[in-house]
Amino acid sequence: MPVTSATERSSRLFAVSNEILKSKTMMLRSTPWFLLRLLSYQTMASSSCLELERTALLAFKAGLNTTQRRLASWQGLDCCTWNGVSCDDAGHVVELDLRNPYDNRSRWALGGEIDPSLLALSRLKHLDLSMNGFGGIPIPEFIGSFTRLEYLNLSGAAFGGLGTPGLTLATSPASAILISVLPSLITRAVRVDNLHWLTRLSSLKHLDLRSVNLSTAADWLQAANMLPSLTVLPLTTLDLLDNNFNSTLPNWLWNLSSLTYLDLSSNGFHGPISESLGTLTWLQVLALGYNGLEGALPRSIKNLCSLNTLRLSRNGLGGEIAEIVPRCMWSSLRSLDLWGNKLRGNLTGWLENLTSLSFLDLSKNSLDGPIPSGIGKLSSLTYLDLSYNSFEGIVSEPHFANLTGLKLLILSLNSLILEVDPSWVPPFQLQIVGFRSCRLGPKFPAWLQSQMSIRTLDLSNTSIADAVPDWFWNSSSLSLTVLDLSNNQITGNLPLTLELMTDLYLLELSSNQLEGELPRCWNEYSQLLTLDLANNNLSGEIPSSMGSLSRLQSLHLNNNNFFGELPSSLQQCNGLTFLNLAQNKFSGNLPAWIGEGLQDLVVLQLRSNMFSGNIPPQLAELSKLQILDLGHNNLSGSIPPSFGNFSAMASTMQGSISSFEYWTFANYGLYSYNESLYIITKGEEQEYSKILYLVKSMDLSSNSLSGEIPEEIGNLLALNNLNLSRNHLTGKIPDRIGGLQSLESLDLSMNELSGTIPQSISNLTSLSHLNMSYNNLSGRIPTGYQLQTLEDPSIYVGNLDLCRPPISESCSSNETDHGNYEEYEDDDEMLWFYLSMVLGFVVGFWVVFGVLLLKSSWRNAYFQMTDNWFDRLYVPVAITIAGLKKRNMEENRAVGVGISRGGS
Repeated sequence: MPVTSATERSSRLFAVSNEILKSKTMMLRSTPWFLLRLLSYQTMASSSCLELERTALLAFKAGLNTTQRRLASWQGLDCCTWNGVSCDDAGHVVELDLRNPYDNRSRWALGGEIDPSLLALSRLKHLDLSMNGFGGIPIPEFIGSFTRLEYLNLSGAAFGGLGTPGLTLATSPASAILISVLPSLITRAVRVDNLHWLTRLSSLKHLDLRSVNLSTAADWLQAANMLPSLTVLPLTTLDLLDNNFNSTLPNWLWNLSSLTYLDLSSNGFHGPISESLGTLTWLQVLALGYNGLEGALPRSIKNLCSLNTLRLSRNGLGGEIAEIVPRCMWSSLRSLDLWGNKLRGNLTGWLENLTSLSFLDLSKNSLDGPIPSGIGKLSSLTYLDLSYNSFEGIVSEPHFANLTGLKLLILSLNSLILEVDPSWVPPFQLQIVGFRSCRLGPKFPAWLQSQMSIRTLDLSNTSIADAVPDWFWNSSSLSLTVLDLSNNQITGNLPLTLELMTDLYLLELSSNQLEGELPRCWNEYSQLLTLDLANNNLSGEIPSSMGSLSRLQSLHLNNNNFFGELPSSLQQCNGLTFLNLAQNKFSGNLPAWIGEGLQDLVVLQLRSNMFSGNIPPQLAELSKLQILDLGHNNLSGSIPPSFGNFSAMASTMQGSISSFEYWTFANYGLYSYNESLYIITKGEEQEYSKILYLVKSMDLSSNSLSGEIPEEIGNLLALNNLNLSRNHLTGKIPDRIGGLQSLESLDLSMNELSGTIPQSISNLTSLSHLNMSYNNLSGRIPTGYQLQTLEDPSIYVGNLDLCRPPISESCSSNETDHGNYEEYEDDDEMLWFYLSMVLGFVVGFWVVFGVLLLKSSWRNAYFQMTDNWFDRLYVPVAITIAGLKKRNMEENRAVGVGISRGGS
């Protein structure tokens, strides 16, 4: 049986359904039963749905799957009482709202086929199937036959595209159609190959094509250019969010004078915004965020007095912020979102007049001056983010006097001082609190005790020099997901148990003065992803219960006083990507389970501890490892040859350092935590954070390692930093080290290396730091390429037999400059070379001479051949010599005659 497409099956079902409906209608109309049934419909119209439409809904349900929970109420005679179904007074279904309220969670999403029996819903005005999972099937074309449809929402329902030749909607003059086909989270984006069908929607009021893939719709501009003909019609909404137009804003937009809603966010638009924007005086919503728009905001924006929402975030727009506020003071403006631009100026004189504001985000601009206390009059505010600006001055109780509905307050990274009475009780209940780099201290803010709904709390670098009170640690009302108290002078001990750990994603307490031991009990149901307790005075052993943190990705315990061996339970944290235990007093052997169990590790830093014994070769099984730092321990033995197998250090592909990013409130207010690491490179300690993912480093310095440097190290082509200094390494430097083309820093100093420096080192064109001092190296120092720029003689000091610049020792005259040719690198090899030459000559001579001595026929043939060759060479040579003698005698005779003539 041939396989049919979903479109063909849908069309066939549609045709069959129409035939069934026609035959049923003809049959019913030909019988008295039809009259009785019609009378019964009229009788019960006000209390129940029509049986024909109920049957259609049940047929629709039968074509779906995963309906057990969502459509459990779809039973009984009265379909008007079913969830998602609404009827008019006559019992006709007018609304079918089956939007998935859980945004694509598979167990709630509807899927399967959409049965064309739905056409029996002849008075349907509202159809919403959004946020479901229809598995990439095309949007059924019969949906375009609902002649009374006013609202259609198919967004996020995992439809694979519009039916061919496109969705043609039969609309009435009064219809207001929403075409919204957002891609599902579990399938590809809907692709629309053309927009010509758009011009057929003669009654269009609301156009929503957000997140549609229009990259192959080459006619989008031509189709959109026909929209000015719709300006005489009530086109009120144009939503093209999240496409990829990558152009300047088209001029025809400014002719759509009836628009009340315009969303062109996330489309790659660039260039300036035209002053013609001011012609759209009916606009209530203007959203142009997440584009590449630049230049000053047009002053004509003052004409848009009907705005209730203005979203221009994440562009490059500049100018004075106060100049865009209209005389009408935007009395209806509820949302002002301008974050991530280049706006300047201050807030005084205009902000306090926007009395309807509920959402205000001006973060990441160049605004300055004080925050006016009049902001406390904006009693509708729920969201306030002024972070990453240059605001200064004092913020006190009047700034928050009437902000009773405030949920998010972020003032981070400004020069602000929060001065409130210790007994102050805020009028709000915050969910998100951000005061990073403001001054709140020295006391821990007591007003937090009144806040029962905080999810994210960032008080890092706020000059707190106090102990965290017990009421904070033991507050069962807190449901924190992010807690950042880092970079303060917080004292005291951590509690034995953390009551707030269950929902916590990030706990950041680094760079304080905390003492005592780690909590002994860690919740096995914890959601913790990042734990950073670095740079404190904590001590004790790591409790084995930390192995229950199965979701942990990043663990920083560096620069404390922890001791003991690493508990084997840590291998249960097999999602770890970042493990930093440096600068403690851990001891014992390096456990092999690190390489066997923590397969996702990208960073492993164990430097400056008391680890001893051999390096386990199993560490080389960490294929994602980019940074390995075992320096300053008591490790012994040789460097495992398997260390040439680190895949990430061999690959030039960029690595992946986990960074914590958390959308704090209704997908706004992104809290970011960037990993940071100190690495000894280029002779000094350097901190890496934002570019840490680019670094690939191996540091085994300051141990007691012995043996030779394994040749396999030459496999690590992407390595930036290699530090093997201060060990007892012997033998020669591998020639393959010249293949590490990405190497920027190489330190082999203070070992017992011997032989010559391989010329291949001159191939390290990225090298900016080199140290080979205090070894037993000899011979000429290589030259060429990047080595010519490394002129510091201390690079080679302590190697008595090295010669040639940059050191002052000159090489003896009988030494040959091998240039770029391969050198023989020790005396034994040279001796064997000369011996082999002599031996080869002796053996060859006696083989030939012995044969001639013992076999007379070969001897006679050999001497006859040599005589013949001698005769052949002698005759032309003798003739040539005779000719030269004759010519010489003639020239001498001519010279003598000339002299005698001259004398007479």
